Amino acid sequence: MKKYISMLLAAVLLLSAFIIPSASAAVQKVDYVAFGDSIASGQTPYGVKVGTSYTDLIAKKLEADGYLSDFTKEFALSGESSMQFLAKLDQPNVQAAIKEAELVTISTGANDLIQFALSGSTDYSAGLEVVNQVERNLTSGLQKIKSINPQADIYVVGYYFPFLNHEESERKAGLMSAFDYFNKKLIATASAQGVTFVEVSSEFNASYLPNQEDIHPNIEGYQVIADQFFKVWQNSPVADPFSDISSTGSQARLAIMKLAEAGIVTGNTDGTFAPKSNITRAETAIILARALGYGKTTGKPGFSDVSFNMKSYDAIAALTEAGIFAKASKFNPDKPLTRAQMARVLTQALGLEASVSASFSDVPATHWAKDEIDAVFTNGIMTGGTNARFLPENNITREQFAMTVYNVWSHSLIGTP
Repeated sequence: MKKYISMLLAAVLLLSAFIIPSASAAVQKVDYVAFGDSIASGQTPYGVKVGTSYTDLIAKKLEADGYLSDFTKEFALSGESSMQFLAKLDQPNVQAAIKEAELVTISTGANDLIQFALSGSTDYSAGLEVVNQVERNLTSGLQKIKSINPQADIYVVGYYFPFLNHEESERKAGLMSAFDYFNKKLIATASAQGVTFVEVSSEFNASYLPNQEDIHPNIEGYQVIADQFFKVWQNSPVADPFSDISSTGSQARLAIMKLAEAGIVTGNTDGTFAPKSNITRAETAIILARALGYGKTTGKPGFSDVSFNMKSYDAIAALTEAGIFAKASKFNPDKPLTRAQMARVLTQALGLEASVSASFSDVPATHWAKDEIDAVFTNGIMTGGTNARFLPENNITREQFAMTVYNVWSHSLIGTP
């Protein structure tokens, strides 16, 4: 099983997304840990009250879209410097949270620069050293987080200029240049460490800072930062590759998009994917062959209804030679694939074994695919429908098939391939 799941993971190279529950998909959600200063904790523009931050807004959207498993901003602290952020990473409870995190955001370094600005110093070289020290602290922090959890998806969040409402002056211009340099350093550090930078300053304006005596944004300002995050988040929606998948469920759309991006699924000549259409046995062969890395073979499939000039010929031949499809007189390439057949194909392709017997009321011990259904169920690849039924004779739609294939990929991340 591990061998073939590893092959599938390689085929779906660098994809990273999460499946929402369905009759044929299991759940894999994200634990989100937010680090940083008052911007990450959510300090309001009036007083020191902590409210809703961009981190809360990110978590709220992740939850609404079905991605969120857990969220904490308990490690975000108003007034925290980059050195304090770095030191915090040595705490056992912080390291434990990092180990469990799939998503990490970091806002750090602005307090270092603001403290320098408030000191009134005009020593340009000293200001540069402050920013360079932030760069060193952030670099060390990113390296530590990556050493604790190499799989964590990390985002360094940039800063808006906090003195937008101040009167124009030479000092304001100098501070603006300093923050611009600061953001460029954050960008360079994120790039050097292989993490993602969230650009904020270009989308921020004075209306988001209602209190001239305070540097913290209103809720609209925090929303801007959250929106900027979702523009670069690796699972954020992008242009649909097919014209008819925007109205599908979010989990189906995501699976179709990512598999299409990897060249595993393709659409029709008219630009559609036909997600609600039943997937045929021939289409199943093509997609599985691509996903598992099977190419052309000199073997002949031996089915009377599979000719050499068919698009699916090589895929059917390769999978039959591998024992994934059973040899028979006919293949029935244009017939729809049922859930029971899907269970058998996946069991053969991945070498699955059942550890328990699934208790589906419509899958008796004498069912021809009982062992295979038990196998996909106990491995978390396919689940049942309502009323403890598996619905073995129901046809699989193209979107359901995409979700199931994608679910196999997501499960390969759970164990060691």
